[in-house]
Amino acid sequence: MDLDEFLLENGIPASPSQLELNQSVENSLVPVVELEKNERVSTPSSPAMCTATEDPPKDGSKEVCREAANPIDPEQIEVSVNFIPDPVDLILSSVPGGVLFDPRKHKFSEDDLKPQPMIKKAKKIFVPEDAKDDKYWSRRRKNNVAAKRSREARRLKENQITVRAAFLEKENFALRTEVAELRKDVGRCKSIISKYEAKYGPL
Repeated sequence: MDLDEFLLENGIPASPSQLELNQSVENSLVPVVELEKNERVSTPSSPAMCTATEDPPKDGSKEVCREAANPIDPEQIEVSVNFIPDPVDLILSSVPGGVLFDPRKHKFSEDDLKPQPMIKKAKKIFVPEDAKDDKYWSRRRKNNVAAKRSREARRLKENQITVRAAFLEKENFALRTEVAELRKDVGRCKSIISKYEAKYGPL
């Protein structure tokens, strides 16, 4: 009988390194019962996930085990728009000495966007030269200043609406393009889900 066969038959390790390897393997083996206990302890039940042992709802509706998505503020959504306004238009749309007009953020009230009626000019009243006293000329100067301010304010608002409308046209086109792409993606997802449900049942 060979020496190696004798050692193997009697369970004697052939070398000290073989003995250490056998001991390490034996120490690393854990009983199955202890493994199952460890799995129960180390696997917490997540409230956001549904388990197969849970009873289905009594009303027959499908249980949705998804966390509610956080609401999105529409004002915080930024749309990539290729819009570069003319600096001259921005200056003409800004209040002199104020902040430069921003067509991306400026908003108008409903009253600002209402159509203005046509106002007929009043007939000029002839005033004789002898009636043009200091009171007349003072009233005339005040009226001219008020008319000039009114024309400037109306022209400023018209310029602002024009620049704002130009930006909204660009933004509307960008949003329509994005909606078209999203509808394509939704159509693909619905097709995949319908094929899955036809093969494996409803989700």
